[in-house]
Amino acid sequence: MSNLINEILLRLAKLVAAGVIGAILYLIAVGPLGIVSSFELAGICWISGSVALLLVESSPF
Repeated sequence: MSNLINEILLRLAKLVAAGVIGAILYLIAVGPLGIVSSFELAGICWISGSVALLLVESSPF
């Protein structure tokens, strides 16, 4: 049971980390780059954060 809880917490932590990376990307896009803010942009930034997290997690280096 403890392993299941740890696995759930690990997956939730990855979601939060992807959200933080996505929020940073969103703020950069809206602020300095001047892109119009939208829900679509937020979704794309969140997906980009998730992909970045996966690339760092499974890096061959």
